[in-house]
Amino acid sequence: MTLTPINYATVGVVEQSVVAPQTAHPSKTWAIDLERGRIGGLIDGEQAVRQYIRKAIMTARNRYLIYDDSYGEEIRELIGQNLTQALTDVELPRLVREAIEFDDRIEAVSNVTISRHNSDSIHIAVTVELVSGLFITEEVSI
Repeated sequence: MTLTPINYATVGVVEQSVVAPQTAHPSKTWAIDLERGRIGGLIDGEQAVRQYIRKAIMTARNRYLIYDDSYGEEIRELIGQNLTQALTDVELPRLVREAIEFDDRIEAVSNVTISRHNSDSIHIAVTVELVSGLFITEEVSI
């Protein structure tokens, strides 16, 4: 037992780190029917990514403990605030990109368009490039 915090046996030893290769996780998930409020069957691939995009944009960030801090949207925090149109036009697309870009199946998010139906809801259309090279467009109303 030593009286100092220094471990003399390891002084001068260089630690080597091992980097594990990153593999894509399977995207198979439960199919959610948002119109009927039902879960049933399994989906995979493009359908699973489309569902992820819709669900991430429709779910408020940091509201549900089941999701981590990177999942969901923060758009609802801006709705009803007295923001200029210029700020809204810049901020809303950024928040949409942040809501969906954390998935490892998504390479890039582009062409975020936002239109207002009325004072209570907005329509969001987004184009997403998948790591497979496929481009998909998804639309969500919140």
